Amino acid sequence: MSIRFVYSAALLGAVLSACAPVAEPIVAPVPRGAAGDTAARPLLQPVPVIPEYMAAVQRGTRGTTGAPGPRYWQQRQRYSIQARVAPDSLRVSGRERVVYFNHSPDALRFVVLNLYQNLFRNVTGGLTMTRVAAQGQTLARLSSMQVEQNLAAVNVAAGWFENGSLGRIYLPRPLAPGDSAVFEFEWSFRVPPSTAPRTGYEDALGGRVLQVAQWYPQLAVYDDVMGADVTPYTGNAEFYLDYGDFDYSVTAPAGWLVAGTGTLQNPEQVLTPEVRQRLAQAMQQDSPVHVVGHEAENLGRGTLQGDGGMVTWRYTAQNVRDVAWATSNRYNWDAMRAPIPQAGGGVKYIPAYAFYRTGAPFWDHAVRHGAHAISFLSREEVPYIYPQITVTEGPVYGMEYPMIVFVGRPPTGGEKELYAVVGHEVGHEWFPMMVGGDEAVAVWMDEGINTYQEALAYNDYWRGTDHWTEPRGYYLTVAGRRGDVPLMRNGESLDNESLGVAGYYKPGLVMRALRATLGDSVFHTAMRTYMNEWMLKHPYPWDFFNTFERVAGRDLDWFWYPWFFTNATLDLGLGTVTPGAGNVTVTVRDVGQVPAPAFVVVTTDAGVVRQTIPAERFLNPPNQRAVTITIPVQGRVTRVEIDPEQQFPDVNRRNNVWTGQ
Repeated sequence: MSIRFVYSAALLGAVLSACAPVAEPIVAPVPRGAAGDTAARPLLQPVPVIPEYMAAVQRGTRGTTGAPGPRYWQQRQRYSIQARVAPDSLRVSGRERVVYFNHSPDALRFVVLNLYQNLFRNVTGGLTMTRVAAQGQTLARLSSMQVEQNLAAVNVAAGWFENGSLGRIYLPRPLAPGDSAVFEFEWSFRVPPSTAPRTGYEDALGGRVLQVAQWYPQLAVYDDVMGADVTPYTGNAEFYLDYGDFDYSVTAPAGWLVAGTGTLQNPEQVLTPEVRQRLAQAMQQDSPVHVVGHEAENLGRGTLQGDGGMVTWRYTAQNVRDVAWATSNRYNWDAMRAPIPQAGGGVKYIPAYAFYRTGAPFWDHAVRHGAHAISFLSREEVPYIYPQITVTEGPVYGMEYPMIVFVGRPPTGGEKELYAVVGHEVGHEWFPMMVGGDEAVAVWMDEGINTYQEALAYNDYWRGTDHWTEPRGYYLTVAGRRGDVPLMRNGESLDNESLGVAGYYKPGLVMRALRATLGDSVFHTAMRTYMNEWMLKHPYPWDFFNTFERVAGRDLDWFWYPWFFTNATLDLGLGTVTPGAGNVTVTVRDVGQVPAPAFVVVTTDAGVVRQTIPAERFLNPPNQRAVTITIPVQGRVTRVEIDPEQQFPDVNRRNNVWTGQ
């Protein structure tokens, strides 16, 4: 997300030095020594599955292999929005038309609305709805008695009501399967201040910036597992959205650049000839081009004068789940091309943009950061499918939307922290923008996988660094404690600390451990299979689990259950180490509650030898807790260590090393 977690310097120091055994474990550790070599494994259990998912499997919309079922369906939406922004008063007003396609087998009596701006009602007044229409009929707001009757399905009346961040529209006539309905809205709101999550305005660095998101009435998801999504937005967990096509415009004062999701359709009516020429130049080279700004006299001069001093920016975007935009008359605009390697070979170039105010530290490098992240992750995962990527500076520390991310000015860490935030938010273009799971139900499917991606991109950009230090440190400070909650928890139920660990850091480490367990080739094949099969669709956690098992050809419940459904910890330790003539005999003990392969690395005065004990050696028989292997070596053994690269989040590394002393 989104919102990165910033802790105090004292806590950061404790985090980065955390390597001791954890306290207050919920699951008691296995007895050490020979007494624990055959201790029971209470966490070797099948993965539990919710009844709603099992029902979807029975209906054929989901499959037991992890792929979408033969009867999978998904709703579709087409938006047309005309908005107007008054930066001085912070007012955004608009009108909207939505065509909603009912691909479900159900006749829909009502649809749910997301009215996210109502989260800020006490500060800004929230979203003011002045017109709601459906199926060609303008609808009245329902009375409290009508709401109760409608909810009870008694004397159902057409109309609409809102309750906090959610609304509901009861249709004049049920929307039949295979049919479509048109909805129309007129609305306005005031952009909230910078203290709001994920959207807001800020006056700093000599100018005002508005980063605008969750800004229009939005029809909520209706899917094959849970039906209508009625999760309220409380500002903690994030979003679950349907895919569709958007044609939207933002009318702003001349001189105000509007960076948004999608492709600008009318550059000749918005941008000066010089700006258009520089944008064309940027697509011919691999270094940044200063498109607007960089000298005081050029700021605010990138647009035409428009009609009455107002300019309308029109964007279109296909196959996206949302649109967002940012605007300022003090923005510098940098551009360069980013290479996107294609699955069948070759490279496609897309524009990468950065919008930022003069004085934002290290932001003159931000366009390179965005271009690198989008290119690197296209190689690592599957190719990015959208036509551009934009990074905007402003009050939001870090948040992602299709083709555009909001990033702030990192308070510490310099350029490396800026890259970490840019890389993280750009990584979200894969999860959840291209693979659209429910971020509230399973935060790890979004933030956790993306924390893993962020570390890969960061380590590639800053060669010789180890970006795993941060997530590993944060996780180890709470591992096994009561604050270490299972990953399979709804994001709205998590406080800030547990969201940071269970949503981001721990699942990022678990993804790395999964890769180490399966090997690079199998892991990449499984990940790409999952992404390709669920591209622009709505996977649930069991789709992820089943896909990896199918590709790996292995039952991985021993991995999924303890890592995702409990707060158990991993602790592999060395038992006896006996050097011999031309070999060394090593006993590895599994003294934690999460099984794992043991990567044994032996250092001698003649070189290094590696040998892996597969996780299955600790699982068959089920209570096997100690495995002894003999490793051929040359020379005198000076060191034996388990997992020196720390690919697994082992809670006690003091028992991982033998030096013969």
